[in-house]
Parts: sequence; C-alpha cells; structure tokens
Amino acid sequence: MPLNRCLFVAALGLLLGTAVIADRLLGATYAHDIAILCNAEAGSGFAAGTNAARLTTWIQDHMQTAEGGRLLASLRDLPLDERAGWLEQRSRAAGLSSCSMVAAYEELARRWRSKQELQRLCSAFSFPDFEKLEPPERLQAIDEWLVLNASTSEVRLLGSRLHRTETAAELAELLRDEAGDFGILTCDVAKLLPLPIKQSCGP
Repeated sequence: MPLNRCLFVAALGLLLGTAVIADRLLGATYAHDIAILCNAEAGSGFAAGTNAARLTTWIQDHMQTAEGGRLLASLRDLPLDERAGWLEQRSRAAGLSSCSMVAAYEELARRWRSKQELQRLCSAFSFPDFEKLEPPERLQAIDEWLVLNASTSEVRLLGSRLHRTETAAELAELLRDEAGDFGILTCDVAKLLPLPIKQSCGP
C-alpha cells in the first residue's frame, strides 16, 4: 500500500509538472514577446534613456521564443532613428493597440539628432576664421548657422537664448552648459567666443 501511494504521488507530481511546462510553452508566443518589449520600461523599472543596458538585459531575460529573440536582435541592429517606426509596424501586426517603447525610441532619436547638431555647432570647423571676427560678428555667424542647420527644437531655441546673454563669457557658458546636457565634453566654439580677436599677419 505505501508503495502504491508513492507511485500515485510521483505520477501526480509528474502530471502537474507536465501541465505547468505545457502551459508555459503554450503561453510563449511571438505576440507575448512583442508585448514584453513594448512594455519593457514599465515592467523593468529601467528607462531607455538612462539604463539602456539594464533594460536590454531585462528584455532578453523575459523573451520566451526564438522569434522574439530575433526581433530584439534586429531592432538593436537598426539605426536609432529607424527603431520607433520599425517597432510600431511590428507591434500593430501582432495585434497590439499601443506600444510604449515606440515613444521611448522616438525620444532617444530626437535627443540623438539634437546631440549631432550641437556637436557640429560646437566644432570650430563649422566657423572658419571664427577667432578673427568681432564679438557681434561671432554671434551673427552662430545665428546664421542655426537658421540654416538647426532642425531640432532644443537647437532652434538656443538662438533666442543666446541673444539674451550680455557678454561673450555668458554666451560661451550657455553653449558649454547646453553641450554638457547632451554629454558633449568639449565645445571649441565656446572656447573661442571670449578670446580677443586674432589679428591677421598680412598687410
């Protein structure tokens, strides 16, 4: 009798274990993996803009299908400014009405474009002979560059903020602060702004 009872308990345990495994396998769908990806920030507590590596690890740990893993790999291989549209298409195809990570990727792409523009604005190569210009001419050169090249809101608004400064030193500090907010460590134009005019050696 004890033997029969042991066999019964073992069989019951095996049956329950099989049921749990089957339930997990049946629930492991591509659509489920897309939902995991779309809600990753809320599910993990990590923001894409500040904890990208931890967020990616969390997503990888929660993917349940090979197809979902390939989706994540393909997404990571895309340029940053193409990820939002690509993910939105696939989330809709999977039947999701919304995907929070689309907005997160849009914000990352916008910040990336702003950073690229600020890097070009900070480069001395964008302003040949900048050090030979009078202070008002230096500001005018920056203004003209912004009109022709600025496409993001942060960089466009920088023009009006620059006009509110009263000295070259304040102007340089504003540029350095703006660049620093985007992780740009060096702004050559900001270094040149307060310097005296470089006199030409020619006749």
